[in-house]
Amino acid sequence: MPDIIDSMNDRCFLSLKFSPKQQRLLHAYQQPVSCQNAKWHPANNLHLTLVFLGQQAFTVQQQLWSQSLELLHELPPFELCFDQLDQFSHAKVLYLGISQPPAALMALQQQLQQLALPFLNAPVPEIFVPHVTLARKFQSVDAFPLSVEPLSLLCTEVALYHSISSEQGVSYQSVETYTLVPKG
Repeated sequence: MPDIIDSMNDRCFLSLKFSPKQQRLLHAYQQPVSCQNAKWHPANNLHLTLVFLGQQAFTVQQQLWSQSLELLHELPPFELCFDQLDQFSHAKVLYLGISQPPAALMALQQQLQQLALPFLNAPVPEIFVPHVTLARKFQSVDAFPLSVEPLSLLCTEVALYHSISSEQGVSYQSVETYTLVPKG
């Protein structure tokens, strides 16, 4: 019973979920970057957040997931090409980004954001910047963005994640996952 109670108000988000192999490929982009105080994300935490939901009751999470499934049934897998390292300097975040996000990704994010709006307790970012966070507490004087060897990944899963804090740090655990089905 404690697990159910604990998960009732976890910080949660809707995200693209990467396979373990894809996470290892993304993780490799951390290697050439150095920053002494940075907190690097472990490979199994790498994902692309579509909508941050914040603290939500279990019933709200289930309602949003159910509504999300209606959108996801119509969406085939799509490819993303990660091609730049960049930073949110104010937030001290280093990320792997996409210089030309595909229309399918941007449309999916907007649709999921609209579904979530009535439940959000925080302001919605004005601009969605699709990215995979590689490190927090990152500060660098290097000029960003930096071009990197492009990495193309086929995105086949969307998930509802919980952010779980522990003494070892934060881990992101998918609690619901939907596999996108090719059309045709």
